[in-house]
Amino acid sequence: MNGIVRCARHWWFCVADPWHLGGTNKQRARFNEAVFIDPGRRFLFTKNEKCGNNTARRTLQFLTAKNPLPDDFIDTNRWTAPMLQPSDLGLKRAAGINEAIPFKFAIVRNPYVRTLSVYLNKFHGRGAQAQKFARTVARAPKDFADFVALIGQQKPEEMDPHWRVQYHNIFCELIRYDKFVRFENYTTEFYAVLEKFFGAAEIRPVRKKSVPTEEKLGGFYTPEIARAVREIFARDFEYFGYPTDLPV
Repeated sequence: MNGIVRCARHWWFCVADPWHLGGTNKQRARFNEAVFIDPGRRFLFTKNEKCGNNTARRTLQFLTAKNPLPDDFIDTNRWTAPMLQPSDLGLKRAAGINEAIPFKFAIVRNPYVRTLSVYLNKFHGRGAQAQKFARTVARAPKDFADFVALIGQQKPEEMDPHWRVQYHNIFCELIRYDKFVRFENYTTEFYAVLEKFFGAAEIRPVRKKSVPTEEKLGGFYTPEIARAVREIFARDFEYFGYPTDLPV
């Protein structure tokens, strides 16, 4: 599909709202950029930050490409990447995506672990980088407890995608998912999805391995912080079936 045509469709989707998606131009753009659709329209994947999203996107883009992609391929320009956007489908109603795409999946993560993961990645000991990212929470948090307190003051639509309530981050109010891959079983469950559509396939990791965030929970969580996270992400705990007990 021509990149210029896809760019025009993206613009029309965001500005004219032909799907009757509602919300703002910015919100429609976020939806259009978050959803990745197999060119054969067999499946749909929605990105969910801090849940192995980059590895999943990279893997799927390579597997769905008609021609080999360069090893350093990055899908920052959705209009020239293999996987389609919702605006490429030509639907007239947002709900139609559930009938148009037979299999829909996303990757989710335990809210306790995801919250700490984004704090460690964006703020803890990050110096200038933390200051740069601080605009998303009004100011740079002093510590993990302060970070949780700051995001607890935000509505889901105000949250950065890296810590937004996952239910809203992957548009569960609109998309009827067939599978939630759990980050905790990432390799096994994501590979099962790949095997379903591609047979034996290689997962293309993006980052080198590091100490799992799960092993750091005890050094940052207190009963008070855990209670605050349970309240902020109550919908995620319930909808995705995660236990409210702090992982040991």
